[in-house]
Amino acid sequence: MIDVFDYFQSDPLGPFYFTLLYATWVSICLSKTPVSIAGGYIFGFPFGLLLSFLGMMIAVFFAFFVVRHAPCTRGMREKGKAWLLSEYRSMNVINIVMQKHPLKACVALRFMYVPSFVKNYYLPLFDVSAAALFLAGSISSFFYCAAFCYVGSTIDTLADAAAGKASGDGGAIKLGVLIGSVVLTFLALLIVTNKVKKFVREQEKLQQKVDVESQG
Repeated sequence: MIDVFDYFQSDPLGPFYFTLLYATWVSICLSKTPVSIAGGYIFGFPFGLLLSFLGMMIAVFFAFFVVRHAPCTRGMREKGKAWLLSEYRSMNVINIVMQKHPLKACVALRFMYVPSFVKNYYLPLFDVSAAALFLAGSISSFFYCAAFCYVGSTIDTLADAAAGKASGDGGAIKLGVLIGSVVLTFLALLIVTNKVKKFVREQEKLQQKVDVESQG
């Protein structure tokens, strides 16, 4: 693994290959967290963030193309959406909210603590514009990549601190910021996830009430 990291750092095309690796990794339904951390560790925070963000957005565009425009999946979008809407009432609520408030709904759903590939491939099934999907994807991707790339960029500091080699107060401060950023990131994701679930449940109850009144 260290040899792979050294290759990305030493080869002039290393950043390009890493970006392609990131996009492929996420596109085949693997977690973005380890490659985001690797990006920060290999290239440092600013540049690693840029490459990870580009890789994530390529994966978002690829998923959108596969779901909506690829010839091999033609017709599957409507079938997939019809199945979701018929099997899960909550999906009907989400579809309605996405039509009324596309960007707001997409951003909220993108920030849910759900695997990226689920959001990449499932959100394009719903009736929402490409612009809202891509903008929401870019906002959430930047946040995620920034958080985990920062973690990767401070791995050496974390290792030194664990071994008792942190230099002065600087090492302790960096370690504290690292731990705090990780905790706050996951806390924010959990809060957003719970709020979205609560909102969907409330809207689902309202929809049930409307259905009952319309039938009566």
